[in-house]
Amino acid sequence: MIDSHAHLYFESFDPDRDEVLRRAREAGVAAIINIGIDVPSSEKALALARDHADLHAAVGLHPTSRIDDLDAALARIEELARSGGKSVVAIGEIGLDYYWKDVEPEAQKERLRRQLLLARKLGLPVIFHCRDAIDDLLGILEAEQALPPGVFHCFAGGAGHAARALALGFHISFAGNVTYPKATELVEAARATPLERLLLETDSPFLSPRPVRGKRNEPAHVAHIRDFLAELKGTTPAEVERATDEAARRLFGLGDLP
Repeated sequence: MIDSHAHLYFESFDPDRDEVLRRAREAGVAAIINIGIDVPSSEKALALARDHADLHAAVGLHPTSRIDDLDAALARIEELARSGGKSVVAIGEIGLDYYWKDVEPEAQKERLRRQLLLARKLGLPVIFHCRDAIDDLLGILEAEQALPPGVFHCFAGGAGHAARALALGFHISFAGNVTYPKATELVEAARATPLERLLLETDSPFLSPRPVRGKRNEPAHVAHIRDFLAELKGTTPAEVERATDEAARRLFGLGDLP
């Protein structure tokens, strides 16, 4: 399995990060992508990727992260992406978030557009964060003349939104909240997404899937999401694992993994 979205650099993992990685490997997780949300976290994600062969990094500026100097931050993100070599597999997470009010929407849109350009310049895919802004994000992307490949992480729309994202060529990833009893809209979006365009993720330490809800999330729990999607789609966990692993390898250029 591949956990396509985690934040293992968070302080909550400091006491037992090695144990978390051991449990992930024992659960069959072959690769984990650590996702930056600003310059310091992107630096930490890259440092972890350099220390562990099964960790990879995405570097980027989250729509609500505090950025005092956007030009300087973007320059540093580009520097990290270039210096990281094969350890850096994406620009992200980028996008729009209207739930939190820390950053004005127009400032978020500028970050988004400039990081889309950076991803195209570097030949890297993007990882989208979107909360309470799905129509605006899709509208911006539909108006672009050229887009990098990418994935909508922790998808937060319905089947119609999924269809629009898929039509743009993007992948869709579901986190543990798709397993929650009231997640009707997410379930319909997952049902409508072809297996070959699905990715698995935990968004650790957030959004623990239903069997471990209330506990800190970690990459080993991605198996619960795999099993839920297999039941939803009437197939086997092995088939979901095969399809999502292949999609993640292709999107992020991971090559052959164990």
